[in-house]
Amino acid sequence: MLFVRDVTGALGMLLKQLDEAVAANKAVDLRSFAVVLTDDREATEAKLKELAQKYAISDNVPLVIPEDLAPLKRYKIHQDAEVTVLLYRRCIVLDNFAFKAGELKEQDVKAIMAALPKIIPSQEDLEREAKEKAEAELKRKLEAEKQKAAKKENE
Repeated sequence: MLFVRDVTGALGMLLKQLDEAVAANKAVDLRSFAVVLTDDREATEAKLKELAQKYAISDNVPLVIPEDLAPLKRYKIHQDAEVTVLLYRRCIVLDNFAFKAGELKEQDVKAIMAALPKIIPSQEDLEREAKEKAEAELKRKLEAEKQKAAKKENE
């Protein structure tokens, strides 16, 4: 997840590499998107379209301009951060990168991409998660059957 205040610098390079990483990791459901924090929607939309075209950014990385910025305050994005990148898995932030205006450079993009494997699940992780999901579903079904039987008894 990216929070962006201005469409400048190495942002296009970062978005392109994320786009490619998402495409390469569809099997493990890797996703990415950029939330653009702006008051000037029209000008920003034009910049985003130009950036997406220049770097051939696909729908793998949606570029979003929210109507209302208020709900985003819960993320506590620093006011001086022009670009903030949160790498998270299962609702837990595993890495956080923030850059002031003009600070995002090619070496930073490389560092972000080098950290990306932290959020890409291994085959072992996927198998464990599938097992946990199946167990939770079975537990839910058993509980529903117990409730159904108890209700039948009370009738």
